Amino acid sequence: MTVREPLPTLRPMHLTCTWPGLLDAALVSDAITPHLERTEPWAVHSMFKSVLNLETRNGLVTITGPSVDLLPNGLRISSELDFRSTGLRSGQLVILGPHRIRIPGANIEIELSGAMPWSPRLPVMSHWIAQARWRDRAADMRRLAAAAVRARRGAGDGLGILIDPDRGPLVSAVARIAAPRLERLALAVRNGDPAAAATAAESLVGLGPGLTPSGDDALVGMAAALTAMAAPGSFDATFLGAVADAAPTRTTLVSATFLRHASVGEFSAGVHQLMRVLIGTDAADAQVAMERFVAYGATSGADTLVGALMGLDALVPAVRDRAGVLGRPGLSGAASVRSAA
Repeated sequence: MTVREPLPTLRPMHLTCTWPGLLDAALVSDAITPHLERTEPWAVHSMFKSVLNLETRNGLVTITGPSVDLLPNGLRISSELDFRSTGLRSGQLVILGPHRIRIPGANIEIELSGAMPWSPRLPVMSHWIAQARWRDRAADMRRLAAAAVRARRGAGDGLGILIDPDRGPLVSAVARIAAPRLERLALAVRNGDPAAAATAAESLVGLGPGLTPSGDDALVGMAAALTAMAAPGSFDATFLGAVADAAPTRTTLVSATFLRHASVGEFSAGVHQLMRVLIGTDAADAQVAMERFVAYGATSGADTLVGALMGLDALVPAVRDRAGVLGRPGLSGAASVRSAA
């Protein structure tokens, strides 16, 4: 008698990601919920291993797997999927329907009805408590940040080298150009001058290579610091609004989308965690969190961190009076750097 092994159990298509099919959305940003309720067509913009960008009239909606930090414009599916191997192509039609996103050209449907909401809005901390925390933590946080940048290969190729107080000459071309522009932005923040801040910010938009250029990442970090530290009537990140509106003509659509969200206080989950470490209740986890954040992207994590540290230093008098931006007298340091502006 021949004994046959039982046939393997076949999983429903929406539980596996080895081929396109029906996918379940797990989390969705509140910031994009209104866009999901419209019927206007979208298009596939770009795709990477764990990221799919869909182009809308209001910027990008980004679909990610569980391994990617929640994004302000993000929708997370419940299973990992390599979007590069699904038949997706830039320009493909994306159709919105009741509780579902369809990409017919790649045989992908994303069910939205079970998705939980997530708020990308960065909580505003008690202004005086946050100031006191930064006065106490600034030196240690910069030391940990500098160590994380030095330990991460390539993290200093953008603006990350500006964090290191022992950096010596600026060897990064983008850092040499950005340094005096960052100083002007910090001065405008210190003086509470939104017009000057917007002008300085415009000079940083699109500065550097990649999907999110270094200058844009630094602006997102600065906006996070201003948002988290905002006191009633104080200087905040709203000056970035006009800058973000003009950004699509000067930088990538990915970066312009992040700038638009940052201008209204919306950030990735990673930035939320960073601000909790810097001026919130998670300081005990600072070393691990700093290393994890700096590892984000080629230089994006370090570049964003530069902006956040710069913003906090500009906002807290005891720190900014004791040292220049990022803990040393001035960012640029030399006439050759200033001439690059």
